[in-house]
Amino acid sequence: MTFGNSTVMMGNRASRGHAAALVASGARHPQIAAGPGAAVAADDVRAAIKRLLARTRTSTVLHLAAWATAQRIVTAPVHSTGALTVKPQLMPRLSQILRGWSAGRSTTELTTEWGIAPGTMRTYTKMLLTQLGVDSQPQAAVVGVLCGLTLLSDIDPAWTAEPLARDNRQNRLGR
Repeated sequence: MTFGNSTVMMGNRASRGHAAALVASGARHPQIAAGPGAAVAADDVRAAIKRLLARTRTSTVLHLAAWATAQRIVTAPVHSTGALTVKPQLMPRLSQILRGWSAGRSTTELTTEWGIAPGTMRTYTKMLLTQLGVDSQPQAAVVGVLCGLTLLSDIDPAWTAEPLARDNRQNRLGR
């Protein structure tokens, strides 16, 4: 499936799902715009992602990545990670960061709320990415949902306060 242009990207569910998957993979606007079959400017991609955030009622790219995973649009991280076979035991602060990102909070918001230095947050972020075996924050959000570190209610308060079920029959998103 190609990315197409921003109008096509938002035009149907399959295209929106593809766009959400690209964002969840950690791809940035210029990378998506330059991808195979994409003939759009990075600004058009940025605008299309803003529309996708509005349509999915998510507030950040990290929130969108978690939402797309909970919706089973994204079913695996880009690269395999041991976090999916053995659930990592995160320090409380790292767990708070992961759940905050999945809830739509930005790194800057979390840093300000907790009164920590940006350098400290960068250190925490590096530690979190390393423990989850991923190379981007969106992929951390994906893995957090898939391995049960993020509760569905973190992503959307109307959803159940449980981790994502491994089997679709057990999953209850509260709709």
